[in-house]
Amino acid sequence: MADLLALEPDGADRFRSRFNEPNSYAALFGGQLVAQAAAAADATVDGQELHSLHCHFLRAGTPERRLRFEVDRVREGRRFSNRHVRISQNGAMLAAVTCSYRAGLSGFEHQAQAEARLGPEAAIDAGELARSGDPDLLPFMLRFAMPQPIELRMPGEEAFLCPGTQPRRHYWLRVPSLAGVDDARLHRQALAYLSDFLLSGAALVPHTIPLPGPHVFVTSLDHVLWLHRPVRCDDWLLFETDSPSTSGGVALSRGLVYDRAGALVASIAQEAMQLPLEPAA
Repeated sequence: MADLLALEPDGADRFRSRFNEPNSYAALFGGQLVAQAAAAADATVDGQELHSLHCHFLRAGTPERRLRFEVDRVREGRRFSNRHVRISQNGAMLAAVTCSYRAGLSGFEHQAQAEARLGPEAAIDAGELARSGDPDLLPFMLRFAMPQPIELRMPGEEAFLCPGTQPRRHYWLRVPSLAGVDDARLHRQALAYLSDFLLSGAALVPHTIPLPGPHVFVTSLDHVLWLHRPVRCDDWLLFETDSPSTSGGVALSRGLVYDRAGALVASIAQEAMQLPLEPAA
């Protein structure tokens, strides 16, 4: 994960990507763009922590060309600072990202409680499932038969491998390669990467198989991440997601992210275009 998100300096507050990761539709994976934007902004901030990120995806990129990240220092405050990141490829702007940073403050505390009771150890391991040889698995699941930067576990087949009754689902993700890494910024960047993984599928659950594949086209339009508490991505994180609305080809999905101890570490939201595809004749 550290290598996947690493950037190279390319001038004052300017950076370039080293590696690009494709999504299921052979375009750039939005989670990597979001995470790398956070990494670029992080490199220009001292003494404050990222607490929110808002991204608008403007056009799809290709994995074959490197990305350029240009950071504007919008505000330098004692308690809060802001950065604006423009992501471009071959001269075309792919995404615009606003990052907000805060200093440590003391105040009131409360959080929503997780609903899931089944732990990750009792859930379906996506890697084991992908290596089972099941001929009916979608290409998205088969990717887990190969080395991946993340691990996924699902509570069951409903709402993943087949439709469900309600536009909601939960799952667990972790990043094994960050074990022993104590860089808090890198863990927040990794969470930004994870936050775009599977989120929009909550809106597909009542309608079709809620995973990317030849039956549906999905592309993110905008993405928001709020970080509430310290996070480590080398241990299992619970993502509880739902979708309050889908209409006109655009779906809104939301999520709450909990660590193993039950602390609410982040909230996420995303709009995505979701279109059914006709089977090939």
